[in-house]
Amino acid sequence: MASKMVTETISKLVIKPSSPTPESLRHYNLSSVDQIMPSVYGSLAFFYPDPCKEISTICEELQNSLAKTLSHYYPFAGKLIENDYIDCNDQGVEFVQVRINFPMSDILRTTKSEVADLVFPREVAAGSEDYLVVVQLSQFDCGGIGVGLCVSNKVADASTIVNFMVDWASSARISSHMPTPVLLSDSVFPHGNGISPPPFEPSPNCVARKFLFSAQEIEKLKSMVVESGIDEPTSEEVVAAVLYHSAINCGSSKAAAVLIGRYLLRPLFELSENSVGNMTTFYFCINSQDEKSEFPALVGKIKKAKLKLATLSKEEINYDSQFKDLEKCLSNINNSSFEVYLLSTFCGSPIYEVDFGWGKPIRVTRLISKLKDLLSLMDSPEGGIETLVILDEEKMAKFEKNQLLLSYASLI
Repeated sequence: MASKMVTETISKLVIKPSSPTPESLRHYNLSSVDQIMPSVYGSLAFFYPDPCKEISTICEELQNSLAKTLSHYYPFAGKLIENDYIDCNDQGVEFVQVRINFPMSDILRTTKSEVADLVFPREVAAGSEDYLVVVQLSQFDCGGIGVGLCVSNKVADASTIVNFMVDWASSARISSHMPTPVLLSDSVFPHGNGISPPPFEPSPNCVARKFLFSAQEIEKLKSMVVESGIDEPTSEEVVAAVLYHSAINCGSSKAAAVLIGRYLLRPLFELSENSVGNMTTFYFCINSQDEKSEFPALVGKIKKAKLKLATLSKEEINYDSQFKDLEKCLSNINNSSFEVYLLSTFCGSPIYEVDFGWGKPIRVTRLISKLKDLLSLMDSPEGGIETLVILDEEKMAKFEKNQLLLSYASLI
């Protein structure tokens, strides 16, 4: 099917902020958390049925509202200088318009990256980062459209990306809308000297699968956990534990399985939900080779790891401290090898509220990363949780046969 799918680039231009950034705001320091983030893009694509408008009108509305939004998110239109700061020089963001000659439904049914990722700019999928933000407007031959957004991890975590999209869409739909991002720079996590991000190396032979946990099945999982004596498990926690259980049982029997999950700090630090940047740290769970991987116990491990963070001070909760704690914990178990699984989530974010004036999206997806051992969670429009799992071929063959997974999730 992929060989018959052709994209045609209609236009490519740069969108600058509608109002120039004052000289006094031109230097925007990265925080120490921003600095440690790998130089890759966070990405989301929003799919809409035929908006019954000329594509030229849609394109103009998107570009004008994007320019207005960038005036408030001015670091996004700047240039990254040596993992140190952003020169807010209003160089702008790239806006690409393409035509895709197959129905939108085809792209939503596949996990083949060469097809699913056509709604994202090719340069982004290849790892280029000339701009901190790149947008692609895709028009399908069925009349539907996709809006793909890619934002550098250097300036935005998942919450920031979603807030930017909500503000952009609101500006397109409501002319009087005024975005109110809180640009914290390095006021929470002070800027560091000589901080280098870990290298990002795409993994060959990765395969992706999507699994859907319906709201009804999630409630069954939560009931099972409560019956085991664990109080108030969240939907996100039980789904993450099923994926962790499946990963443990598809990996090496001689290796410990480590789950590393992103933890949002805005509520803990009482920061505005509109705070811009990487307001995150991470929690971790370890399942050694001699431990049983019982599902309720894994939920308990995830809850305990998150609760531990809530007791730490601001100085203790940074990435450096967490890495040292992880190293200490790993050294205390009798494993010479470890398999690490990264958990990311957009759950709880208003991704299905991104309305440019044509209605809410029917589906939201993310770029299929070439980073293996990735477990990603996102709310489903039907009320459940949709997961994206990326593993090497050998692991995936075992993962997708896990009985716990098959009992509560369906392959989509």
